Amino acid sequence: MTIHREGSHQLHLQQAAALMVMLLIMIMGSVAFLLSSLNSSAIQIDRDKKTTIALAQAKEALIGDTVSSLSLATAGYLRLPDLGFGIGNAPEEGNSPPNFSGNDTDYSVIGKVPWKTLGISPSRDGQGECIWYVLSGRFKNDPTTNSAFNSDTLGQIDVVDGNGRTIASNIVALLIAPGVPLDGQNRALSDPAYTQCGGNYDARNYLDSYKNSDAVSGEVNYFTGSTDNRIALNTGHKRFVMTVNNHYNDRFLFITADDIFRPIIRRADYSAQITQLMSDSYFHSISITGSKGTGSVICNNLNIPANRMLCTNWLTLLLLKSTTGNCSRVLLFGGQKTSAQVRVTASDIAKPANYLEGVNLTNFALPSPNSGNFTGASAFNANRPSSDLLWCIP
Repeated sequence: MTIHREGSHQLHLQQAAALMVMLLIMIMGSVAFLLSSLNSSAIQIDRDKKTTIALAQAKEALIGDTVSSLSLATAGYLRLPDLGFGIGNAPEEGNSPPNFSGNDTDYSVIGKVPWKTLGISPSRDGQGECIWYVLSGRFKNDPTTNSAFNSDTLGQIDVVDGNGRTIASNIVALLIAPGVPLDGQNRALSDPAYTQCGGNYDARNYLDSYKNSDAVSGEVNYFTGSTDNRIALNTGHKRFVMTVNNHYNDRFLFITADDIFRPIIRRADYSAQITQLMSDSYFHSISITGSKGTGSVICNNLNIPANRMLCTNWLTLLLLKSTTGNCSRVLLFGGQKTSAQVRVTASDIAKPANYLEGVNLTNFALPSPNSGNFTGASAFNANRPSSDLLWCIP
């Protein structure tokens, strides 16, 4: 009997020890899994941080480049993307190319950030891929648009979510971090000249989705049907998809018209040229009554040739009214639109209400208003960019 009790006791001890070992293994496994998860999360956070920084640096460089243009006439236009070639179509990377075949006026284009032209190092996302860059056709520096170009100019990029719902519209440019390859994207080196960013310049191999069958609402983040899927087939808007799933992992950063023109209107020469434009003696003789100026003849007959381009671009913001009183006419500059004003369609642009506010709008509608009933400064103030400017023509 004693021997039996000792054997049973020994068996219980062994079982308890085995349970302790199993419990210890489970704890160690859980700890290992937790540490692995924490490490994986830390790695992903670090990658996301690098991506965010790279996108921001690219945006800052592109905007800084155009805002600092020596001539106000060229400020606001953005460099063409790096397309992997230079003069004579020789392979090279990092440079904004000269105008090229198929790059028609107002056609949007996709490539990589032209880091060398901008004087920066290659911007890379958390996966080490160089940042891509989609540019609306109206904001290209080569060739420039034939339409008026100002703070009301609409970008041709719209962004939708994974359900096809619009997130943003009329965007000037998109900066895109492509992330890891998905669904067969091929990023093999296509030319030895690409020593920094490597890979190739086919947008489909970087921007999603690779297969049309996986597209959200039929939208892919590149222009199908063109060389390297890089050139828009028309001047219309293109929708890009911002979502994360098995077939999309592109990260976006937007560039808007406000991002570009807010710093431009703070330039000293902007205020000076608006003043020169409004004080030009040609406005003393032209005849426009009770409506917005619409004729290019105004700009062609300016006495200051350097301001003709400024006039052409900003003509939609000029309004001229015949008046009684001290001024025979009042010339008004509508300034940047307020939150209540819309300047998208031709109908919007024709309405004084989308440019003037308060008593200026009220009196502009009168058949023969007294010039003294209009109010406004004669010099542009960047701290009040929406305020109406006023110029008295004796």
